[in-house]
Amino acid sequence: MNKKKKNIIIFIIVLVIILAGVIGVSIYLNNLKYKYELSVIQDNDIKYYKLEKDGLYGVIDRDGNVVIEPKYTSIDIPNPTKAVFIKSDDGKNYSAIDDKGNQLYADYDSVEAISINSITSNIPYEKTVLKYKQGGLYGLIDFDGKKITENIYNSITNIDYKEGNLKVEQNGSYGVINIKGTTILEPVYDAIMADGYYNEATKYEKAGFILRIVTDEGYRFGYADRTGKIILDTLYNEVSRLTEVKGDDVYLVTSTNGRYGLYKNNKEILANEYTDISFDPNNNLLIVQKDQAQGVVNLEGNNIVPIDYDNIIIGGKYIDAQKGEETVVFDSNGNNLNTDILSYNQVSDLAIVIDKNNNYNIVDSSGNKKLKENYTYIEYFNNNYFIVTKDGKTGVINGNGNVVINLEYDAIQAIDGTNVLQAIKTNENRTDIIDSNMNIHEGIVNANVVKKDNYIKVYSETEVKYFDLSGNEITYKELFPNNTLYASESNGKWGLVDKNGKVVVNYDYDMVTEQNGNVFGVKKDGVWQVIDTSGELVSDNKYNLSWLDVTFLGEYYKINNSTMGTVYSGTVK
Repeated sequence: MNKKKKNIIIFIIVLVIILAGVIGVSIYLNNLKYKYELSVIQDNDIKYYKLEKDGLYGVIDRDGNVVIEPKYTSIDIPNPTKAVFIKSDDGKNYSAIDDKGNQLYADYDSVEAISINSITSNIPYEKTVLKYKQGGLYGLIDFDGKKITENIYNSITNIDYKEGNLKVEQNGSYGVINIKGTTILEPVYDAIMADGYYNEATKYEKAGFILRIVTDEGYRFGYADRTGKIILDTLYNEVSRLTEVKGDDVYLVTSTNGRYGLYKNNKEILANEYTDISFDPNNNLLIVQKDQAQGVVNLEGNNIVPIDYDNIIIGGKYIDAQKGEETVVFDSNGNNLNTDILSYNQVSDLAIVIDKNNNYNIVDSSGNKKLKENYTYIEYFNNNYFIVTKDGKTGVINGNGNVVINLEYDAIQAIDGTNVLQAIKTNENRTDIIDSNMNIHEGIVNANVVKKDNYIKVYSETEVKYFDLSGNEITYKELFPNNTLYASESNGKWGLVDKNGKVVVNYDYDMVTEQNGNVFGVKKDGVWQVIDTSGELVSDNKYNLSWLDVTFLGEYYKINNSTMGTVYSGTVK
């Protein structure tokens, strides 16, 4: 090979490498437009709270000091770690102020917070962006006042369950942008909704969009994934996602002229020829119906049970196919089973079964029944413990059928997010706590049970107990060792003691709250007031509050209002 040819080849190779690099950088930079970080704010991070007094709103800080006097028709705190407050005097015109009351972002006609669904976040606002209005149109800015988009939209609102994505309107049509201003969907649709997909790892991040347009024949629906890629064109009478199916594949049920079908991403799995399709998430199976006949198919469209039955009921891993008076039982692979068991629900190495007489039992992997007697209900708890009901009473057994909690309760249920059970005796109106080792801790009469971040609180009008997430009873001092004083009860009356148990506030009260900031709520003769750590009244205000789990900050009491975030009030009741 001569030198000239060699140089040409080297040049081509270098050029290819450079082009590949440029393309790679371009793809990387393009992908960056779709990536954003959601702000996660824990309760301990919060610096500011909304304050209500006599129907007007202001702001207090975490110590209960008034930052903004309650004199506005509304106040929004989009990010409670930042001194940026959106206020309105009339509920129509909005502007931003700081913690000194100085106006922010004065170059714009108005600035507003963007509300989001409170189920999505503990702070019901977009926490990194605001919308501004200029010349009758809206755009986005960040909290430093930096412009993210131009003012080109007729409206900017949230999309339920899709924090970080915003629905934008132009000339009566809707699209989607993200909080970085990247266009996800062009504004050409009559309506856009999130599909509702959720998993623990990514939350709602991988949810896509149901799209709707108006045609001469009526509404038509389609689907786009989370990046805005069109998966189904807007051709269908209905589109819904099977949100229980986990993973990156999107399964969509479509309807055309009253007939249903199934797509996996953009590939047709079942043609639109079924009168109904319903989904069983335990086995990832579909009960399909053609006219009056039902059968079962899997998510790949393969037939499991012939479409030849009057009714299909799926119980755990068993499929009950009814035709006339006869019931045929299949397993989840479509094998015909000769059994009187109609429902088989695998839990750990055992299974809960229900027979044709609606009796419950437990079987091992070989199908041997573990229980000598039948129960009217069995529910798996954990560690091979089962909640069981018989003759209207409920208790707990282990996997061998041995009773570990006597069947003497009217109801037993798990406390979400814990290894703890709450057990209710209706005739005594008492709620007991059962820990993870099946020890019973005597509870409280007329009790309310609430799970906090790292403990369980059981309380009534006159009593309170605390438990860890395994159900062991603990003291509030163990939970919050840095507090100055702690609530203490003696002979039915409440006071406050220090860390050494020395009485600082006498046992004069019907109830007291635990410390929040430097104050405590104290209840006497049905009326609440607020005292400081020396026992002195913070104000003369008296509050007649109807709820039991009362929290005070400064002289203000907490109102539970999920749509507005955490609100404290000074309105005398």
